[in-house]
Amino acid sequence: MPLTQPLFLYQLPPALGLPFSESPPCAKVEIYLRLTHTPYEARSGDTRTSPNKMVPFMRWPDGRLQAESSDIIAQLEANSGLLSPSQRALDPGLDPARLSLARELARVIEEVAYDACLHDRFTSPEGWRHQRPITRKLVAHFVPAPFAPAAAEVVRLQQVRRAARGPMRHPSRGYRMACDAIDRTEALLASHPYLGGERPSTADCSIWAHLIHTAATPNDSPTRRTLRRSKPLLDWLARLSADAGWPLDPGLIGGER
Repeated sequence: MPLTQPLFLYQLPPALGLPFSESPPCAKVEIYLRLTHTPYEARSGDTRTSPNKMVPFMRWPDGRLQAESSDIIAQLEANSGLLSPSQRALDPGLDPARLSLARELARVIEEVAYDACLHDRFTSPEGWRHQRPITRKLVAHFVPAPFAPAAAEVVRLQQVRRAARGPMRHPSRGYRMACDAIDRTEALLASHPYLGGERPSTADCSIWAHLIHTAATPNDSPTRRTLRRSKPLLDWLARLSADAGWPLDPGLIGGER
């Protein structure tokens, strides 16, 4: 018998004028929940209570906590229909070869595009000028107000280190890899409405979450320029957002208003 209790998704709040979390991994899980018609409640996530000290994390109806966005989605795919009669998995029935390519591309995007986005927001002085008030507002929920500015700087240092853990240690190389992954995404999409083909896949959820944040980043960067000049990708980002019930102002991601 399907369970009727909702899931609780703990995540960072929206920012930058977007209707979903400012965190790509959080947005990845939430768009999956929306596309699969899975009942859930979104709550502000305190990383101190997360199993891996990061967001997103999920509280299942039996009380279990689970972290890691890919693990959460894999669990939901494997138990489709258990949480609600309207819930449906995304990947079954899609072309296996195409799905394999999309999943491999998602793994690349999650590494190089995510780190480039962190670099743009936290390492770049211009990016931090935009991100600082967002981060201060967030940490003010968890520390006394007088300590929020210092706590925000600690968060920045953590994210700068995280951005430099891989290819973005050398930004020119990291940007080249991220831009190449964006070009590969456009090539895979081709004339299809979704990366999965005629309907979205779990890889669509992952890549969408990272690229829409790249497109919405306020400061200029090689990855943002590469993405914003691709009308097929901008249309795909807007299409998936609308499918999830999040109509977007095209101007937020560099499209035509």
